[in-house]
Amino acid sequence: MEFEVNRTEVISQVVCEMLENIENPYERQAGYVHLFGVSQMAALLAKKRNLSVEIAQIAGLLHDYYAYMTGEREKHASKGADMVLPLLAKTGLFSVCEVANISKAILGHSDKEKTDGTPYEELLKDADVLQHVLYNASLPVEKKYAVRYAKLKEELGLI
Repeated sequence: MEFEVNRTEVISQVVCEMLENIENPYERQAGYVHLFGVSQMAALLAKKRNLSVEIAQIAGLLHDYYAYMTGEREKHASKGADMVLPLLAKTGLFSVCEVANISKAILGHSDKEKTDGTPYEELLKDADVLQHVLYNASLPVEKKYAVRYAKLKEELGLI
């Protein structure tokens, strides 16, 4: 019997190992909530948009990998896009095209005002916004997320 590797679980384990090395328990908890939350939002949007749920989830898991790994937020999208390339290649589980889709999505995820990215870039931006907004839905939506969130509410029939 052939055993099929669950690539999302492989990357989930990599992310968990990275997060366990964060000394501050609040930062560690924030990492779990945010990375896994974005991954779940990405899965939902991928199903709605007929994209690969698996690739979307993995991009969600890894989108802030650099920031949590290093504690640095500045240019974390571009640095993170570079950081995940060898990580994904090392697993031997992803095609060149899949690695490119994940890396490009991570690279563009911070520029929420830009709306002309690839489908995975836009999906990751949207998943990130949904996680931030829905983490505590009783808080007002941050101005930087307002336009994108309004479009998401319409797309998802939440208006």
